[in-house]
Amino acid sequence: MTKPDLSIVEKWLQKPHVKKYWDDGETWKESYEKYVLRTSSDVVKQFLVYFQNRPIGYIQYYWAGKVGDGWWKGYGDKIVGIDMYIGEEDYLGKGHGTSFLKEFIQMLYNNLDIEKIIIDPTPDNERAIRCYEKVGFIGQKEIETPDGKAYLMEYHFNDV
Repeated sequence: MTKPDLSIVEKWLQKPHVKKYWDDGETWKESYEKYVLRTSSDVVKQFLVYFQNRPIGYIQYYWAGKVGDGWWKGYGDKIVGIDMYIGEEDYLGKGHGTSFLKEFIQMLYNNLDIEKIIIDPTPDNERAIRCYEKVGFIGQKEIETPDGKAYLMEYHFNDV
């Protein structure tokens, strides 16, 4: 993801289906500064997801043990976290999230030295949880994060 892509992210973050789960209570200026910093980060890598040359979603991975700010204390160097959403409503409920998450996991496996991936949807985000289960994530437990309650799920490469 590059700076010019941020206008797309800004649009998506205002859509009700994204805002419901991705609203940190920040102004766009605060979010922009956070996303701009992440575009050049060694800890977080962000991507836009395209389908037939159209941007439809957002996905990022991050090194869990390096995030800081109260996140993922005690997590080792070979654990990566993922966050994602589909920004375009027309692409919801059609398997796109499952497809691009499978491809993203394969890309991570092929290019990084990692043992597992974590993801932490909001416990009431049933659509996301179903998607993650289809891909092979296994639910662990509800946890408390700096953003509130989450449902910790893990994907282990040794299970592949």
